[in-house]
Amino acid sequence: MSHAYNVDEIETVGKAQPPSESETERLSLIRYQLLVARQILQSPSPINSLAMNAMQDTVESVLGAAGDHVRAQIPNRADFDKLFDAVAAALGSPDEIVGLRRAAIALNNARVGLKHHGNLVRDETLRRHFDVATTLSNELVKSAFGLELDAISMLVFVKDDQARGLIESAEEHFGRGDLPQAMFRLRLAFDLMVEEYESRKSTNGWGSIFDTKPSFYPSSLDLKREFGREGGDYIGKIGEWVASLDSLTRLGAHGVDLQRYAYFDATAPVVQYYLGDLAPVMFERFKGPLTEEHFRSGYLFVVDSGIRLAANDYDLQPTMRAQHSDFRSKYDPDHKPSERDQSTEASDAEGSGNESQSS
Repeated sequence: MSHAYNVDEIETVGKAQPPSESETERLSLIRYQLLVARQILQSPSPINSLAMNAMQDTVESVLGAAGDHVRAQIPNRADFDKLFDAVAAALGSPDEIVGLRRAAIALNNARVGLKHHGNLVRDETLRRHFDVATTLSNELVKSAFGLELDAISMLVFVKDDQARGLIESAEEHFGRGDLPQAMFRLRLAFDLMVEEYESRKSTNGWGSIFDTKPSFYPSSLDLKREFGREGGDYIGKIGEWVASLDSLTRLGAHGVDLQRYAYFDATAPVVQYYLGDLAPVMFERFKGPLTEEHFRSGYLFVVDSGIRLAANDYDLQPTMRAQHSDFRSKYDPDHKPSERDQSTEASDAEGSGNESQSS
């Protein structure tokens, strides 16, 4: 997965004209369709046969986008083969596209057989059709727009600017082969989107309507003081369990896919956040080597979660509400202390040095 460019940053190859802003959004949807097809393909049989619909929809979408871009003369209500031929001709009949004509028609026929006659497709045939859909989509985008399909960002679906920047940074680290840092930034983006969503939904200006933990919940020190060291530790473990259930309940209420979240949560680093002017720190929990599949799955999950949060978003805030400190700096992996805090730290260090010398 390569770096995702903005429309103004795109450099095309050859004489192809770059996509407009609306065309870039259309290509973003096409790239998303292809990733959804890949996800369905990984489902158990026979459910994975439904990937045929997503594959063919992707191919027809990219044929339509490419055809519109180069002003292809497409007959009204054209059959698939006529649509393919018209777009290929308008692109100059490149071998990379024309050579896939027979395979593309076979893909279309398989989808028709599934949709109209219930003909299931074998796993190995599904994988072959997916390879055709992926290759053809990439070649059409490359020929029509002069760029790789993977260069089109899907982040148009993510509303929050900071979360979008974190996901872009994750893609850049993935492109450099730094999977731990890539997954770290996906975790930051997900946590940020959830907190931003909850922070705008409150009845009292302090807590979120999704909070289930009581405001008077005792601290670990309170528990040890009340039940002794061992009793406090025991009750504290129960508290950790309840906190974990609380988190899952809230995410489920947001519409987050908890099954996919469990996989993401297991592979993405754990993050320690700080209330002060400090950058977040990651702790790698997954003991096995991170792979491209971990990143692709996490990337699509985080983008999907952003879509789900945006699908049912609203503001619920009282007229008189508490002034919260800005929580965004704690999600910045490259955050540096402010000048004021740095001068305070220097002053403290100087004071410590003087005390040390005087003693």
